[in-house]
Amino acid sequence: HGAMRPVLARCVGDAERFAHDCWGRAPLLHRTGEDFADVLTLAEVDRLLSSAARRPEVRLMRAGEPVDAASWCTTVRLGGRQVTDVVDPVAIARALGDGATVVLQSLHRTVPAVGRFASALESEVSHPVQVNAYLTPPGAAGLAPHADGHDVIAVQLHGTKAWTVDGLGDVLLETGDALYLPAGTRHAAETNERSSLHLTIGIIRITYRAAIGRLLARATDLDAPLPLGYAAPEADRSELAAGLTGAIGSAATALTEADPAELAESEHRRRRPRLQHEGHVASVVALDELGPGSCVRLRAGPSPTLSTEEDDRLRLDLGDRVLHLPAIARPSLELMVQGAPVAVGDLPDLDEESRLVLARRLVREGMLVVEASC
Repeated sequence: HGAMRPVLARCVGDAERFAHDCWGRAPLLHRTGEDFADVLTLAEVDRLLSSAARRPEVRLMRAGEPVDAASWCTTVRLGGRQVTDVVDPVAIARALGDGATVVLQSLHRTVPAVGRFASALESEVSHPVQVNAYLTPPGAAGLAPHADGHDVIAVQLHGTKAWTVDGLGDVLLETGDALYLPAGTRHAAETNERSSLHLTIGIIRITYRAAIGRLLARATDLDAPLPLGYAAPEADRSELAAGLTGAIGSAATALTEADPAELAESEHRRRRPRLQHEGHVASVVALDELGPGSCVRLRAGPSPTLSTEEDDRLRLDLGDRVLHLPAIARPSLELMVQGAPVAVGDLPDLDEESRLVLARRLVREGMLVVEASC
């Protein structure tokens, strides 16, 4: 099943060839042969639009211009307050019939299946991922010809869409087709006689320029201000030039003395994986009944990392926070980090009360979810 395959390979085919030939360089069309129904369907789009979604989760575009929200939003009462920017599904359907494109923004935050998909892709590519969807009626163009500042993978979910892409020419995307566009690739798309639903997966590239910029940020003498009055008509340019000579020297020193391996390690540590929080609240509620026979499992998403600190305590990095735990918990933690469900009573090297204390803490911290059974 597609959901079990690495996400990047689902979208681009041979991931190694993509990394070598296309990533950041050239567009690619890949016909996947699947429908991505495990990620997003028209039924899920309909549910989202009918569930009191609010701006800016949704926006409407027509001929490349935004549609006035007053024509498709309504006022409802939520928690005793009047809320004015709630999506009106009847108005949305009417606008769709009149040629407007519905844009669903940041679906990785609002649709769990899309969130899992984005999280898995982000863990594979190491660059931040965001996901929008575009529902376009027949014979319409949602956005004017443009180039994005980030890399894009467009995945066709329903219908067809005709694209014009610099470097590829005219391509027709059908259900299951995926189109990769490096940042800066000019493109335009329009529907023909059928409606279209496609995902736009944005990959916010982290560049060498950014990494070097972080290195230069450590050269604090570059934070000194330029001379007072340096741009005045009568200013002596030589003072500014002398200061710039020193600054360039400081930057050059920072660059030449930098250890690439240390910088690589620093960039590696900077990337925090996107965590999945599905099941967290239900698991905290389930703690009321937690006992030795209860089953717990590592939450979905990137695995935590376990290391030993100088005082022999354990350092458990969950991605968004770090826990410090006693060394005796290591066998239990190593077992849980493997990902298979485990009964609390089977956690090794701990007495019953310590097993419960550890399991409760890790559920509250979001590392574990409580399962119905092992």
